[in-house]
Amino acid sequence: MPDVNDIPDNELLQRVLLSLHKRGRSREKLPLWSIVSDKFGLGCGYSSQLCRRFGLDPDEIVRR
Repeated sequence: MPDVNDIPDNELLQRVLLSLHKRGRSREKLPLWSIVSDKFGLGCGYSSQLCRRFGLDPDEIVRR
């Protein structure tokens, strides 16, 4: 199974910057992994791993 650690940090940062450029104003509540997925351009598996990598609960409900 692929691991999020295989993606270079500079590629992750580039994905964030590109997604921030397209940012909407939605105030909906979503699981953290879903927002990370949107911001980083990753699937749910990578997004959950990335949350855990930084000590966050991927299933926590947060506002976008």
